[in-house]
Amino acid sequence: MKKISIVMPVYNSELYLGEAIESIRNQTFKDFELICINDGSTDKSLEILNNFNKKYNNFIKIISTENQGAGAARNFGFQFVEGETTIFLDSDDCFYPNLLEELYNQYSKTKADITICKYSIAKPNGNIVESKGINYNILSNKEIFNKYDIPNFIFNFTNYSVRNKLYNTDFIKKYNIQFENVPIGNDVFFCLLSLFLADKITTIRKNLITYNTLNKNSITSQKSKLINTYQIETYKKLEKLIFTNFKNDIFKKSFYNEYISHVLKCLNYTRGQVRINYINKIKENLKKIPPKQDFYNPVNYYKLLLIQKLPIWLYIFLYYKVLCSLSRFFKIHPSQVFNHIFCGFKTL
Repeated sequence: MKKISIVMPVYNSELYLGEAIESIRNQTFKDFELICINDGSTDKSLEILNNFNKKYNNFIKIISTENQGAGAARNFGFQFVEGETTIFLDSDDCFYPNLLEELYNQYSKTKADITICKYSIAKPNGNIVESKGINYNILSNKEIFNKYDIPNFIFNFTNYSVRNKLYNTDFIKKYNIQFENVPIGNDVFFCLLSLFLADKITTIRKNLITYNTLNKNSITSQKSKLINTYQIETYKKLEKLIFTNFKNDIFKKSFYNEYISHVLKCLNYTRGQVRINYINKIKENLKKIPPKQDFYNPVNYYKLLLIQKLPIWLYIFLYYKVLCSLSRFFKIHPSQVFNHIFCGFKTL
């Protein structure tokens, strides 16, 4: 049995795939298997994978399928996992040489269900933004913790992506946790549910991955085209699962802050009729707004309040026309303008 299984969906990432695979091959930790699911690529991605296998003696377990999306590809690839632990990596990111070694050493030390590291972001302007993925300001001081140690923040202390998380394989199998088969955000359900179910979570205070935002074929880069109301449906499914089946009200504050924050963030990527449909869905599903003091970010409270109280056309005009014009004038984000207006009229 290998100590780590790497599951990597591959779809039209020929520009970055070689570098990603090379950064995995050059890992200081060698006891792993790499499973690549060629998800119906139409470029040279499959050729690149085959060339690596010819050069490095079948280094990769290649599985080809018709294009189904990253979520379905990850679920399919997990069926072939033989490792003690599993990590789901993207085919266009770059991985530090010590990524697997650091994650597995921490896992081996703690036997955690989930081991989390930080990551950097490669921006289109060439800048590398550091320290994403873990908010240590709201974490327990314990090396090993779970939802009962941070009930108000279990869904908020880390990002809802799986790229920076090493999972105990038996933990995933025990609860049959799966990715959603949706065009974008397929790992939101997987990530948040696993955080809730985990008995042991641990973290590493190191950036070990560079997340690539440059790939025009990636799901992330096409957010404005893919965002739809299923983003809300994901959280409704989680809400029912967690609070109906598990009946754990002490986690509601954390859940609703994550829910509302994600939904409002996704709203910013919508356009035209999709935006109108999305706002209608927000009005329908978030009728009962939590008290203002329960919001970690007051801006989200006021946004949600205006969405509920104003006609859709008026909200769109005020936020996306007036506030965006002000943000360009003052050279700050629209949410900062919103914050200045509704949270104290601070000097711009």
